[in-house]
Parts: sequence; structure tokens; C-alpha cells
Amino acid sequence: MRSDSNKKQNELIQSLQSQLQAKEQELADQKWLFQQFLQSPSWRLTYPVRWLARRLRALRAAIPGTEPTVASGIESAVSEAEEMSETEAESISAPADARQVLARSQRAALQSFLSAELPLPHSDDPEVSIILVLYNRAELTFGCLLSIAENSSERCEVIIVDNASSDETGPLLHRLKGARILHNEENRHFLMAVNQAAQQAKGEYLLILNNDSQLLPGTLQSALRTIRSSNDIGAVGARLILPDGSLQEAGSIIWRDGSCLGYGRGDNPAAPMYMFQRDVDYCSGAFLLTPRAIWQHLGGFDESYKPAYYEETDYCARLWAKGLRVVYDPDAVLIHHEFASSSSRSQAIALQREHQEIFVNRNRAALHSHHVRDLGHILEARMKTPRSKRTLFLDDRVPHRWLGSGFPRTQTILSTLVKQGYFVTFYPMSMPEEDWRSVYSDMPRQIEFMTGYGLQMLEAFLRSRVEYYGTIIISRPHNMAIFHSILAAYPAWFEKTKIIYDAEALFAGREIERRRLAGNPMKDGEVQSLILDEVRLASAADSIVSVSEAERAAFLKHGINGVFVLGHANPPSPTPRTFHERDGFLFVGAIHEEASPNGDGMIWFLEEIFPRITAALGNVRLTIAGVNRSEKIGRLTGSSVTITGRVADLTEYYNASRVFIAPTRYAAGIPHKVHEAAANGLPVVATPLLASQLGWEDGTSLSVGRDAESFAQKCIELHRNEDLWLRLRNAALERVAAECSLELFETRMKEILTSDTPGHAGAGSAS
Repeated sequence: MRSDSNKKQNELIQSLQSQLQAKEQELADQKWLFQQFLQSPSWRLTYPVRWLARRLRALRAAIPGTEPTVASGIESAVSEAEEMSETEAESISAPADARQVLARSQRAALQSFLSAELPLPHSDDPEVSIILVLYNRAELTFGCLLSIAENSSERCEVIIVDNASSDETGPLLHRLKGARILHNEENRHFLMAVNQAAQQAKGEYLLILNNDSQLLPGTLQSALRTIRSSNDIGAVGARLILPDGSLQEAGSIIWRDGSCLGYGRGDNPAAPMYMFQRDVDYCSGAFLLTPRAIWQHLGGFDESYKPAYYEETDYCARLWAKGLRVVYDPDAVLIHHEFASSSSRSQAIALQREHQEIFVNRNRAALHSHHVRDLGHILEARMKTPRSKRTLFLDDRVPHRWLGSGFPRTQTILSTLVKQGYFVTFYPMSMPEEDWRSVYSDMPRQIEFMTGYGLQMLEAFLRSRVEYYGTIIISRPHNMAIFHSILAAYPAWFEKTKIIYDAEALFAGREIERRRLAGNPMKDGEVQSLILDEVRLASAADSIVSVSEAERAAFLKHGINGVFVLGHANPPSPTPRTFHERDGFLFVGAIHEEASPNGDGMIWFLEEIFPRITAALGNVRLTIAGVNRSEKIGRLTGSSVTITGRVADLTEYYNASRVFIAPTRYAAGIPHKVHEAAANGLPVVATPLLASQLGWEDGTSLSVGRDAESFAQKCIELHRNEDLWLRLRNAALERVAAECSLELFETRMKEILTSDTPGHAGAGSAS
């Protein structure tokens, strides 16, 4: 029996070896977070060992007759933790194998280093004073110092307090260059040593950093950007990751009884819930950045909590009492060993309980507003924003400006919500997968983007957050149709939630015109059915948002009230080149499908209009700026046509071109591309449809081409005539200044969010 078990185990181990080879190959493909991990030498060297250890632990439990080991006891420790308080559970460390393997690799690296020198950042006029407190564990200190040396590009000084270490810490410190080192004859412990070092600091900011942690690339720079972003920020904390790759905390919660919980402990550190910036109760002292002036004003860590535990909790609570925020920064990332210097877990828990009592006695009034300790309250307790200011936004995908198709307006809505103090969760419905670097490339860091969920998980997501949001905003008819089915099935979920349908327009008109242009016009019954279906969706919302007065009138005509107008925010920013310094034509817009309004318009322009223009003007330049997925458009372009693909900043294209073209033949709403071109000082030739949507007249604010021949003639005339060019440019700039100001957009957004429109059928109206 034992032989069979051994044979089975050997076979499984052989299988593991082949899997391990494949897993090692995956290292080159890891993205974002793990690209940062791989820049840490100890993480890179020990990753295969840690992965194999996790798999072996799982196999031991599955193989009969396998002897229990220290590593396989982790599961029982977790079960035991379920019976502990959150404060006690915080003391459970990362799996021993991960910590021990990493420590051994760092110890070996330390031994090979001790004959060399390690230069640390040093400045006589530092912006940041990095404070490290040491008590043995030289190998971990070495890893921490390496990460500081590799990742601190700011003006820094490093202040080290050695609490009478008895291991190789002394020889290590002798090999450092640039650090200020304070030697204590006895172990003064963490709290007192931090206060001691802070008295010697010169930097504008203090960074309290545990010596058992490693900074990942960009961490200090991100934390500094965050703390500089607002004068009311008193401290910034980091995303802490344990050596086994699981999350230690993404900010921390203080319960009403004074116990604490690291948000997200044990979860995937790159899950959406931990990737956005937010205000929190407190952040761990493993990484805490705070202005030195504020530290001095508050008197540093309160010595009532010596030797350690609750000192950073108390400090953050005092910041909040002074009206200063504590901010969790997801882009500040550390690998943290946790409790590496604790000699006794039982003593640590006893100290936590003792200091919890002190903390409660000093903060009883403030704690009364905190949530009762309950795992069901974690979502509510993870941040400071009240329910009335929490908003869920449903749309197809993360609304990058380069996407066009209404997404620039959505991005402006999100930015306005953040500016007005709202917390926003954005839920991408159709395209939920996106790399985090791309998600936040042009988005506010305070928004929670629920990537990776999608349509299939929407109902479960809404179920998990019943009554969490004060407002839900749904954009586009197909998304409203999906939400409407959930609303109809579970109306009780939304009784206390305001539903806003950001319809923009009645899209039925766009489909009707598309069918007509395609030679397949809709019958009267089909037209009415299409319009009624869309009206039915709108009637389920408390408020409806349209992009123009004309679209609002269309909703009112069909019996939908509670309709607001929210257009575009495109304040004038004219590009400087003169008429003679420019040439050629510019089109801006993403072309995802040939049958889309952009695809149809561009094919029409290339087939019927552009040949007429080149016949008159010669080999004139045409630039198509934006994503193009149309093979036909690619085939239609010649040597004078440039397709740029995705462009992050269009300023130079607006500055170099003489005429903007908008050949859209069917669309709903109002054309953002025309507003943007006009705001950049580029005169526009458009179709009658777009002129009507804008309410702009031919020859006053833009030129209008009614068919291929007239559109071409308008383009030729505007490209040749400087007087006409200047007149249309100036008139259009005046229109966008009046119609697309950011102030107007923000005022209307506030009206929409604060209006009282009872019932999911929208009574009353506003403009």
C-alpha cells in the first residue's frame, strides 16, 4: 500500500517537473504587476520554487499516507483563524515556505555582498527622509536597501536606526554609503526608534518603511505624486503583497470596537477592488508617507503604544481628526514579509489587544461612526464615501478618448463625477478585459474599474452590491435593455437607488437612416416598433439624459419626462498655425466596423468625394486619425492618405491640417468630433445631418455639403479661401465657447445627480 502511494507520488512529482518547466516559460509573459515583481532579483529567483511549493502542499493533501509537514499545516492555521478576531487573524503570516525560501536567497545574496559597498541615495536638501528601524534579520534589510537603491530617483536621505542587532546587521551597515546610521545600545523597538529618526530628518516628507519590505519600481514616485496632489492629504499608504504573491492589505479598516482588518487580505493583489485610489481609515506602517511638518505638529507616534502595534492606526486617526485624509495608493507596491522581526506571535497578539483598548478609550466618539465588526460590512467600510455619493456606471468598455463613439463624453462625465466628490465604479459590459496600464492611462485613479466581469457576471455583481450605490447610470440602449431585464426581475434591489439612463439620443433614427441608405428602408410598422422599444427602455429610469435640446424634444414627444440635456465639454483651445502653415484634410474617428457611421462616411468620402478634391487640388494630403478595422478603407487609400491608428494626442494633427471633414450620413445625438475640431481651431465641412444636430448653419459656423459633388466643392473652397477659413474658424470657436464650456457641463451634471424625480418612470422635466 505504501509502495503504491510512493509510486503515485513519484508520478505526480514527475508531472509537476514538466509543469514547472512550462510555468517558468510563462515568466516572460507575465504582465503589469508581475513585470514589477520580476524586476526584484529575489522574487525572480525564487518564483519557481514558491510555485512548486504551493502545488506540493495541495498534492500532499490529496495523496493518502503522506506525512503532514510544516507547509501542509497552513490550511489548519487558516481554519483556526476563522475562529479568531480580525486583529488576531492579522497575525497569521504568509506561508512559511515562501518566506523561508525568500529569506534564504536573500541571506545568500547578503553573504556574497559583504565584501562590496552599497551606495544609497543621499541629498543635502532631501525631499524625502526614508526611515528604517532594524533589529536583526540582516538578510531582509539587505533586500530592502537594494530596493531603495534601485528605485529611489527622488531627492532622498536614508536614516537607519539599529536597535542593537546581534546578527550580520553590523557588517552590512559598514558597507553602506550615503546613509545616516543611529546606533542604539538596546532595543528601543519600532515606535521609539521611528520617533528618534524623525527628529534627525530634513526632508519635506517622511517615509516610514519596514526593513522586511521591498519597494517595487515606481512606488515612491507614485506615492509622492499622490501626496502632492492635494493639501488635505495627511498620509499615503501602499498595496502590500506577501511573499507568496497574495495580498496583505489594500488599505485597512477600523471597526467600531477598535479592531482592524486589512482590506483584501489573501486575495489576488491585482483584482479590480484593489486597483483604485481611495480614502481609508488607515494604512500600515510598513509603508507610510507623511509630511514632516504634520508629523511634528502631531508629535509623531504616540508613545502610549510602545513598543509597537496601533501606533500607525492612532496616527492616522489623529490625521482624520485634524481634517486630513489618509489615502491608499494602488501604484505604490511592496513585497512585505510581515512580522519578520516578531519574536513571539502570542506576545504580538497580546500587545495588539492591550493597545486596542488604549485606542478605543482615546477614540470612542470617533469610532461610534465606524461600522460594527462584521465581514458583511467590509464593502461599506473600505472607504469613507457615503452611499449618496457612490455611483455605478454601466457602458460598453473603459471610455478612452481615442475610441470616439461617445466615449470621450463618457470620460468627461466620469471626471466630473470624481471632481464633484462622487465615488464611481465603472462596469465594462461588452469588452471587460483590459490591461491595468491601459485602463488608467487616461482615467482618474479614484475610479474602480470592474474589469474581467462582463455581461455574464452583471447580475451576480449587482446582487453582491445591493443598496451599495445611491445612483446607477446606464449608457446606450443595448446596455439599458440588459439592465432593464435585471431591474424587472429584482425590483427590490433598486428601491433606494436612483436610475439614470444616459440615452444621449433616440438611436432608432440612426438605424432607420442606415437602412434607407443601404437600399432596404424600414416599413412604417417596423419604425414604430423600433421607437417604442427604445421609449420603453427610457421609461424604466428616474431620469433620462440627452445630448441636445432636439433629442430632449424627441423624448418628450413620445411621452418620456424627466429628460435632461448634457452635451459635450470642449472648451476652445485653438492650435496656433496660420492658414498658410497648414495643408490637407483631417478626419478623426474610430472605425470599428464598415457599417458604422464612421465607416460608412469614410467609404463614401474616399469613393465619391476625395477623387473630386484631388482632381482640383492635386495630390493633397488626407489624414484619417484613429483606429481603422475596415479592410475596404485600407484598399481605397492611396499614397496621399495616411491612416494613423490609435493616437493619444491629436494636437499636432489639428495644428498641421487645414480642413476637417465630417462626412457622416447617419448618426444619433450630436457629433463630438465636430465640437473637438472647432475647439482646436479647425474649420469643418459636414453633412446636413450633423449641421442639424448641432444647430449650426451653413456658411456661418461650418460648411455643409449636401451630396458628394457639393461636399467636394465645399472642401475645395475652404482649402483655398483664407478669408472664409478665418471667418468659419472664429465663428466656430465662439460657438464651442458658449455651448461646450466645462462649467456648463459640470453645472448640468450636478443638476442631473441632485434632482428629485420620483419613481422609475421619470416625472417632471428639466433643461
